[in-house]
Amino acid sequence: MSNLKYSHMNHWKNIPYQRIDNFREFYYEDKTNSAYYTDWDRILRYQKALGFSGIELAPWDFPEMLPLFGSPKAFKNFAAERGVEVSGMFHLIDKAHDRTHHKQTFEEGKKAVDLLVEFGGKHLNSAPINNYYGVGPLSHSQIKAAAEIITELGKYATDNGVQIGIHNEFFLAINKDNHREYLELTDPRYVNYCLDTAQVALLGEDILEFYDTYHDRICTFHLKDTATPSLPDDIRYSRDIEIVDDGTRWFWEPGEGVLDFKGLYQLLKKHQFKGWITVETDGTPDLLASMALSRYYIDNELTAIYN
Repeated sequence: MSNLKYSHMNHWKNIPYQRIDNFREFYYEDKTNSAYYTDWDRILRYQKALGFSGIELAPWDFPEMLPLFGSPKAFKNFAAERGVEVSGMFHLIDKAHDRTHHKQTFEEGKKAVDLLVEFGGKHLNSAPINNYYGVGPLSHSQIKAAAEIITELGKYATDNGVQIGIHNEFFLAINKDNHREYLELTDPRYVNYCLDTAQVALLGEDILEFYDTYHDRICTFHLKDTATPSLPDDIRYSRDIEIVDDGTRWFWEPGEGVLDFKGLYQLLKKHQFKGWITVETDGTPDLLASMALSRYYIDNELTAIYN
């Protein structure tokens, strides 16, 4: 069995149907490919066919998913029947810089951990704070407060068999100038790191140097590429920059941008990384095409380096 397991980060958004009773009739309602993307059975079969044995979920899925399936366990069983398991879940550590909000922040985090346990997942990949716009710049005291609350939540997660992984993003208040300071203020016994290759590169980090330095903290990855690393401050600090509607793509499939994934896989081998790697097809106009391109690149360019 390979030491690397591949998951897909779910950006299908709200999939409304667990089952389509008559696929042909459903197709003829609008005669587009939407029928292929509105059925959980098919989505999970795509993932399994392309070698993704895991799925990572996000909070925006749950208003549709949970009423549809009835419970996290029901979705877990439904996915398992198709050879897919929940690898993890995304979560925001809301208002982490504000100690007066920590009680609520912790309760929200506990609910996320408990929900992930019900789904059978292991990784709670957590944005460490809100967007830079409206929050930054942070003082040292605020950075310390943010580190304290994720460490507190990390203790609870660890006790329940879940790993908290810091998932930093290029537009958050934990940003280039305080990224490593924040990480080093957290307790490594309870707080790990989910290395999103594109986000950290956009932030201004060299992903190879960062992984080599902090490899013992990194528990999982979001694998995606970018063509625009090291964005200037005025972009990273601007309002709603990740969701600009001018057609800008910050993220690309591995191999379609400029990041050195071959060098990264040499380091994965050097440090004997084992576990989940999630391919996140964020911002793509065609999720299935991106899944296939990503898998081809992994299988034909990267796997031999690690093996």
